[in-house]
Amino acid sequence: MPRLGWCVVLMLFLGQVPDASAREAPLYTPDDLMFLTHMIMHHEQALEMAALVPTRSHREELIRFARYIDGSQRAEIDQMKSLLDAAAERGMKPPHHEMHDDPPMNGMLSRAQMAALRAANGPEFERLWLQGMIYHHQGALDMAREQQERQFRDHRQPFGIDAMVDDILVVQRAEITRMKGWLVRWGLAGSGAP
Repeated sequence: MPRLGWCVVLMLFLGQVPDASAREAPLYTPDDLMFLTHMIMHHEQALEMAALVPTRSHREELIRFARYIDGSQRAEIDQMKSLLDAAAERGMKPPHHEMHDDPPMNGMLSRAQMAALRAANGPEFERLWLQGMIYHHQGALDMAREQQERQFRDHRQPFGIDAMVDDILVVQRAEITRMKGWLVRWGLAGSGAP
């Protein structure tokens, strides 16, 4: 049985059926493509952060978590690039958007925060990393919720994006809860936030 996305299930529950124009909509909108390109950039910073952990922390739990973050973010980047390739094959290109700000978008660490993270070690690094990754995940949740709201508002389920958004919302909320628990358990919670 095919997997029904949450938009279709909710519309059926509410007695709404997409009209012909919604069914004939293009594979992706410019906003969908912008979401993918921004989320790739966002995930790439998570990879940078994860790569720092093994040389700056001795907590096996955190090192394993960083490896997990690296693997899951790489898999999602590959998936998003494949969706962008599918769009490109249909003549759709992401809108150009300059990203010169520091940080380039909400939910990403600034150059100064990344430099502080690279310079830290031990408990100070762990505190900065956990706080930074919580902030980073919160940014991904914000982006995913905005995408989800657009999809619902427009009665759309963009191929591959709808399920990815659902997964981001579930998985990253759980990871935030885990990281907040570590901050408390490891006695790092009382220090400043990023």
